[in-house]
Amino acid sequence: MKRMSFLIALLIISGQIFAQQEVSRVGTSAAQFLKLGVGARACALGETMVATAGDVTNLYWNPAGIASISKNSFTVSRNELYTGLAYNFAGFVLPIDNSSTVGAQLLYLDSGEMEVTTIAQPEGTGEMFSWQSFCFGVSYSRFVTDRLQLGGTVKYVREGSFSLKAHTLAIDVGSLLETGILGFRLGMAISNVGGEMRFSNPPAQFPSDFYGNEDLLVTKAKLNTQSFPLPLTFRLGAATELIGKDGQLANSEMHRMTFQVEACDPNDAFLSSNFGIEYEWHQLLSLRAGYRGLAIESDPIREYRTSSYAFGLGLNYDVKLFAIQFDYAFADFRTLGAAHHFTLGLNF
Repeated sequence: MKRMSFLIALLIISGQIFAQQEVSRVGTSAAQFLKLGVGARACALGETMVATAGDVTNLYWNPAGIASISKNSFTVSRNELYTGLAYNFAGFVLPIDNSSTVGAQLLYLDSGEMEVTTIAQPEGTGEMFSWQSFCFGVSYSRFVTDRLQLGGTVKYVREGSFSLKAHTLAIDVGSLLETGILGFRLGMAISNVGGEMRFSNPPAQFPSDFYGNEDLLVTKAKLNTQSFPLPLTFRLGAATELIGKDGQLANSEMHRMTFQVEACDPNDAFLSSNFGIEYEWHQLLSLRAGYRGLAIESDPIREYRTSSYAFGLGLNYDVKLFAIQFDYAFADFRTLGAAHHFTLGLNF
């Protein structure tokens, strides 16, 4: 337990160092859907997945973690978020040999249909539109030693609406260290390192009078916005087994309990920490709870924070040829409302 106390203290001290930055970075990047998180298990654990291995959603959280997957694995996840947003994830992992693994992931966000409004018709024109965000990535991970895993992802990011689009390339890199001491793991990941996004559209015809006077001339125009960076995010976390084969509190083959903690530092938000705890019985039933977004860095607009609790469960059914996993999570986002996360996995 002394090691865990030291870890928590280290994260808090690190947070205070970062907190000395006075300039607010909130709302300064594009592709915000890349920060929404994937997987019901991750959601229920307060998004503390950077030090967790062997899960297909590691493709998103920390690509180094997929090196621990020993079977072909496919996972789909749907996050039913606030205000009708639907965020979907699909991932596939293929072991190459005993030390190397490759994977692919697809992220897709659809805002749902919204009505077009103009200055001349503020109540709506009768037309509908939706905002769509898309990301496709390919990952590679391997064991560098018997305890250290390294991984990376190359991905293509695009978002927009109508003919207005922005796209770029990005990479994620991560590491995961199994210390061998009481089930203690350390993980680190840097996500969304890449070019900037600039929204533009091909030349199109627009009325020269924005107030809707159709008698005026029609003008060809092309829209180019300012360039915005991706939401570069640094995660540092640890996990330790409280109960299990190498448990700090008790040794057990039937029960396993893991505690996880993580610090998250985006380039466009305040530094925060996440906590999660998972109990597993017979590798069959899992119960999870966590807290996401506990402030480390000072936030002068605290009433708009969405940090809050989450909880969920998981079921595993293993037969000779394949294994099925189902996970569910509920997350509270305060003023934005609640979200429900569903994940289905297949290992074969």
